[in-house]
Amino acid sequence: MPVDRPTFIESWYRVSDLTPRLLGAVNVQRQHFRGLRWYVLQNPSSNDYFRLSAPAYHFAAMLDGRRTVNGVWRICMERFGDAAPTQGEVIDVLSRLYAANLLQGDFAPDAEELFQRHRRRKWREVRGLLTNFLFIRVPLWDPDRFLGRWVGVFGKWFTLYGFFAWAAIVGAGLWAIGGHMGDMTRQASGVLNPDNLPLLYVALVIGKLCHEMGHAFSCKHFGRQSGTGGEVHQMGIMFLVFAPLPFVDASSAWALRDKRQRIVVGASGMLVELAIASLAAILWVHTAEGTTVHAIAYNMMFIASVSTLLFNGNPLLRYDAYYILLDALEIPNLDSRSRTYVAYLVKRYLWGIRKAHDPSHGSEEKGWLAFYAVASVICRAVVFAAIILFVGSRFFSIGLLVAAILVTLWLVRPLANLFRYLATSPELNRQRMRAAMTTSAGCFALIVFVGLIRAPDRFRIEGVVEPYTYAEIHMKTDGFVRRGLDSGTEIGPGGPPLIEASSPALEAKRERLAAELNQLRIQRQHAHTTEAAAVQIMSGKVAALHEQISRNHQDLNDLHLGSPIPGTWVAPEIDRYSGRYLKQGQKIGIVADLNDLRIRAVAGQSVAARLIKETKPLVAIRVKGQPELEVAGRIETIIPAGQDRLPSAALGYAGGGATEIALEDSDGRLAAEPFFEILVIPEVPASGRLRPGQIMVLRFETSPKPLLEQGLRILLQLFQKRFHV
Repeated sequence: MPVDRPTFIESWYRVSDLTPRLLGAVNVQRQHFRGLRWYVLQNPSSNDYFRLSAPAYHFAAMLDGRRTVNGVWRICMERFGDAAPTQGEVIDVLSRLYAANLLQGDFAPDAEELFQRHRRRKWREVRGLLTNFLFIRVPLWDPDRFLGRWVGVFGKWFTLYGFFAWAAIVGAGLWAIGGHMGDMTRQASGVLNPDNLPLLYVALVIGKLCHEMGHAFSCKHFGRQSGTGGEVHQMGIMFLVFAPLPFVDASSAWALRDKRQRIVVGASGMLVELAIASLAAILWVHTAEGTTVHAIAYNMMFIASVSTLLFNGNPLLRYDAYYILLDALEIPNLDSRSRTYVAYLVKRYLWGIRKAHDPSHGSEEKGWLAFYAVASVICRAVVFAAIILFVGSRFFSIGLLVAAILVTLWLVRPLANLFRYLATSPELNRQRMRAAMTTSAGCFALIVFVGLIRAPDRFRIEGVVEPYTYAEIHMKTDGFVRRGLDSGTEIGPGGPPLIEASSPALEAKRERLAAELNQLRIQRQHAHTTEAAAVQIMSGKVAALHEQISRNHQDLNDLHLGSPIPGTWVAPEIDRYSGRYLKQGQKIGIVADLNDLRIRAVAGQSVAARLIKETKPLVAIRVKGQPELEVAGRIETIIPAGQDRLPSAALGYAGGGATEIALEDSDGRLAAEPFFEILVIPEVPASGRLRPGQIMVLRFETSPKPLLEQGLRILLQLFQKRFHV
């Protein structure tokens, strides 16, 4: 036997002479995970499920009320050798079966006392349900009979033909919104407005009801198809962050033998919601903005797509994608086993407990268990932090209460359990001193690393490149572009025109004015001999025509745009303008001195305060989207006056930037909060690699500080921004 699976256990005498019998009503389904055979036992009365390895199941199956536990265990040892369950694992199996009322027989008081720990496990599950106050479930109805009546109709959606129909619906929805992405993004900014919240909640309830029914009908459909039952006996209300939503318990899908069927059951809720989102998208596109139907369709589309993919589609949260991942990887109980595996690593390699139990089965599982343990903790911390901020921004006191409870559950209680384990656990009888010393050393090292050792203190902001000396080139009059100078050409005053345009209207006007002038001259010449008084009037008209001709001549000359300053002609879209009609005032490009560039960066008020007080003058600069291109720069000046107009719309949310834009803004340049502007000069070699209009990411560095100080500062700034405290 391996050293981490001790064959014998001191408490074996309590159960060795028992003669229990496995309950006859238990349902058993055989499954395969990673080439190994497993058995799923179901208690029909409680709908509980247990997964047993082949040796453990053979042990349980041989309990017939006549053989003793010790006798059955010895038979398993002879049949399975090292793969047979150990005495400790046998007690664990018996305890779980006893707690689920799947064992019959007379048990001695000391054996019952041994099994009480699994009764306490049940109580801990109930207590965990109560403490998990953000996700409380209240069962209300047994929908199994209803599902059995209608599964013949709705179950067809979970066939191959149903998949093709679903794909057609989703494809039609994507096609419908293809040309309305701008409108969809704009409307998303008002989804949390107070007047929209009732519609959003109605859409949420309808979407989640259809989602849960998707799970229920698919479970019932595949259960009938495979002959494993597929019973769904629990439906009710789940209070998700205090908001009541429907839920369905489709855990009987675990008994399905085909993992592809289990994956479809896990994904069916999301598939249903995506179909609903597609239908809502089609309705949204074909209804008028401002109508109730239009608003409901958008809310349904938003809830059934974005929220579904963010939560149900996230395998690091214990929702649909998590169970899909379990079957795809063929690693059952990934979440709990990942935590057990991390505990095993600590016990085995840090505390030196050579008999610690390794829950993994093979080297590939070890990697997945370790990865999931770390990734899930980080993901859940981020999600719960977002929930706290969301609740706290609307109900500050409740947000503080939620934060306090989560800190207690996630930090205080685990630490208390750890210290109690170190002080009292029999598992540490021989290694207690080492465990205490290594744990203390680890805590001390963590405190030193976080609270004392100084780490680089950096932050990033965005800016836009612009030349110091430049001239914007605009159309001076309306006209059709005939040709344009290639972008990047060096140019100066008196050089070739940047744009050559023509205007049939101006040319026709020139001919008309010339004809009118010629006619007036003839009339004036004739008046000299007939009416001397009319000569003066006609002379005035001739002078006025000369002025119009002069303006017309200037307008025609303005169709050929020259450069007012020496520099480089920068017009990235010049080729697109050929043959197009451009209006007066339309910007064509700029003439700029590309050897003298600067970067106009924007910083929030908290960042600007650090810049003014303690930042270093040197700046690391990278082109956004091209992290491999890095140049250096220096701060020229920090404009202390608060501003609200961005240097470029590309720095705002609407343009893909990091600055929040005011809701009433129309051109994407009005910031939601005042900001400070920082002017940065890139080094001379960088000028040849930067172009006006490029968005840059600037990294500033202040004096090193401990990570704890940096974290507290970020937390304080977050509270000040979100809660104004």
